[in-house]
Amino acid sequence: MKWPWSNSIARRIKWGYYILVALVAIGFVTTAIFLSQVESMVRSLEKDSKLLDTILEIRRYEKNWILYKQETDFNTNSQLIATAMGLLNTLDKEIPGVNGNAVIRVSPDDIKEVLVSYNGLMEAEFECLHEGFPHQMLDKIREKGKQLVEMVEARNVLVRKSIDETTRKVKANSLLFLLCVFVVALVLGKQLSKSAVSPLRQIVKCTKMVAAGEKDLSAVLDSNMALDEVSTVVSAFKGMLEKLEHREKLVIKSEKLAAVGTLVAGVAHELNNPLSNAGTSAQILLEEMRESEELPRQFIMEMLEQITEQTDRARLIVRSLLEFSREKAVNSRDLKVSDILHQTLDLVRGEIPTNVETRVYVDTDGVFRGDKQRLQQALVNLLLNAFHAVEDIDGGKIVIRGNFDQETMKVRLEVADNGPGIPLEIKKNIFDPFFTTKDVGEGSGLGLAITREIIDKHGGDISVETSPATGTKFIITLPVVVDAAGELDT
Repeated sequence: MKWPWSNSIARRIKWGYYILVALVAIGFVTTAIFLSQVESMVRSLEKDSKLLDTILEIRRYEKNWILYKQETDFNTNSQLIATAMGLLNTLDKEIPGVNGNAVIRVSPDDIKEVLVSYNGLMEAEFECLHEGFPHQMLDKIREKGKQLVEMVEARNVLVRKSIDETTRKVKANSLLFLLCVFVVALVLGKQLSKSAVSPLRQIVKCTKMVAAGEKDLSAVLDSNMALDEVSTVVSAFKGMLEKLEHREKLVIKSEKLAAVGTLVAGVAHELNNPLSNAGTSAQILLEEMRESEELPRQFIMEMLEQITEQTDRARLIVRSLLEFSREKAVNSRDLKVSDILHQTLDLVRGEIPTNVETRVYVDTDGVFRGDKQRLQQALVNLLLNAFHAVEDIDGGKIVIRGNFDQETMKVRLEVADNGPGIPLEIKKNIFDPFFTTKDVGEGSGLGLAITREIIDKHGGDISVETSPATGTKFIITLPVVVDAAGELDT
């Protein structure tokens, strides 16, 4: 079957929407008509119920007057008869029946005729009593009163039956309407699923193929996918793939150049200090040896030790840059919380700015397993960043804190500074490799990335808390026992 919207997904969905809206509109109009009839019947029932209440009151005051012969009861009875007359003028002459036909069973004129007769009998009886004669027409009065009540009750019953039948008709039509909507929705849903949803799924499949790097999209397109939207999307994908392929090559070249530039700048800066120190020590030793043939052995040993120390430092810098490319097991041994903190601080004591106060606190000391060199490297990276954060502010303070928790069997190490904090927009990227906010030559962006790698290999976790008011705090949590592969020893 060829649908009128077969060349466009949007047109198919639009026509399906129109059909459902039209069906719902028909249902609402039909229901509104029935509800309007019910509303009219309810108003009619209210009038008849009010008339019935009035007739019952007329009978009550009739009995009171007959029993107690009080003129006030007769007057009230007469007033209620006048009220009933007014209500009869407002009643509907025809009551809709079950099939919508007008049914006339008890008309207002018939009730009015009986009510006039009843009123005449009441007045004649009142005159008799007023002249001193005994009751003469009580049976006729009671008969007419009973007839009034029966006629009005009959109208009430008829209206209630009509309301009930109309209500049942509304329910039946509602169920029929819901059934029709369900069937139509089922048919439309099946057709739209075949003619609209299926092409959309094909488009989604094409996007996944593009994301996966596929370039040939014809393999996933069915023969009946010659739709306006699909053709447009496929054409756009093909053009986009060509541009992406070209730009991918440019991006790869650009990333390679940027990475090389970053590494060269970072390594040059990091290696400058130890190589400069080693060169200075070698120059001093060389000049001294030229000036004097007999140098103290201790002086020569000190110079050589300085040269060796600085070359080792340069070697460690180069090794740290290779941490990401080498999978190496953690060389665990027993470490003491206080020792690792104090010894790490001694390593960087020469880098501490003169205006910065550094404190070490150990809440609870204890022995845990870890790779000393790597943990020191991680802490050194955090301390160097902290020094950089507070070097330009007055009253700079850095706090190193350690704690051994016997209950959780975890070690907590903290490095906190009172610097300006880390902006929220870059906080999520600080552990990414090569991410740095420093100028070229001042940092390679590997420090925090290597730190996280070290902590991960120890089976631990590292997090950061920062705000402009309190500064930055890096929190390291380590398991007490780590196996050789870097996992928790269970």
